[in-house]
Amino acid sequence: MTKPFIIQDPYFDKAKKLGFRARSAFKLIEIQEKYNIIHSKMNVLDVWAAPGSFLQVIGKIVDTEHKVVGIDITKIDPNLGRPNIYLLQESIFEYEKVRTYLDSLQIWQFDLITSDIAPSTTGMTGVDQYRSVELNLAILDVAKVFLKKWGNLVLKVFVWEDVNDLMLPLKENFIKVSRFKPKACRDRSFEEYFIAMGKKE
Repeated sequence: MTKPFIIQDPYFDKAKKLGFRARSAFKLIEIQEKYNIIHSKMNVLDVWAAPGSFLQVIGKIVDTEHKVVGIDITKIDPNLGRPNIYLLQESIFEYEKVRTYLDSLQIWQFDLITSDIAPSTTGMTGVDQYRSVELNLAILDVAKVFLKKWGNLVLKVFVWEDVNDLMLPLKENFIKVSRFKPKACRDRSFEEYFIAMGKKE
């Protein structure tokens, strides 16, 4: 009998060993090492936060006097080991509901917004990539509302020929935009992270 093919993924195994909920934690760790975007005295919003691996990384850096908020339509296990992580099960695009929740936390805008969002894939690269661009354009609209002036934004993007549809508006709204593919991304993946720094307005 032929054995099933198993992709060897050292980051998956390492995540389990270190208690991270997903391998994506290492992507954010690499971004932090290169760009130093997370600081102890920040309020941070993580969009599409399930299962919570970004929150685990951010929560270890932000001090307990500041707040880390994770929002997702999927329920996130609240046992994240930090008292300053707050969770809302809701669509980020329900602005009034999100605003009401943030008001209860006495947060009006964030210093940093992160998103590891990915569309449901079809297997058609061009379609999946454009869906990724559309989702990230929507997250950019979220940042226009909930991100402070001079704040930073981290987006995961499936890169293909339409990527300038996202890059151009990012450059219009931020002082500097960088592209980075962490080593923790699978080699065959089209995903990259766009780090937008210094919101203009």
